[in-house]
Amino acid sequence: MTKAAPTTTQPQRSQCARHLAAAAQRVPRLTAFVGLDGFVDEILHVVDKRESATRFTRMPTIARLAERLAGAAGQSTNIELVSQMTKLGGNGPIMANAMAAFGVKVSYLGILGYPNLHPVFAEFAQRAQ
Repeated sequence: MTKAAPTTTQPQRSQCARHLAAAAQRVPRLTAFVGLDGFVDEILHVVDKRESATRFTRMPTIARLAERLAGAAGQSTNIELVSQMTKLGGNGPIMANAMAAFGVKVSYLGILGYPNLHPVFAEFAQRAQ
């Protein structure tokens, strides 16, 4: 049996919003040091059926992909991946980027590309040190 997540009432949400609004002017004075685990996160779709050069039906589930792979055992097969989005990844960069977007002065230490900064981190690098 799973436990239901606690619910909040409208007065609790309103009180939280008032506290956040009252603290907003303090944000530019806050600093944070965040680090490690930066990587490039690429979101892919697996093609189930190619309809044309620009249209395809997406593989609906990982279980369906597993069936396709199992069916190809000992044979030749084609698994096509289509990139949907490339974005900054890793808990450190995601948290540091969010904090910097809210105005916190962020110093970040981590791997964001070598020898040059990977383009996916360019906007983040403008917000943080």
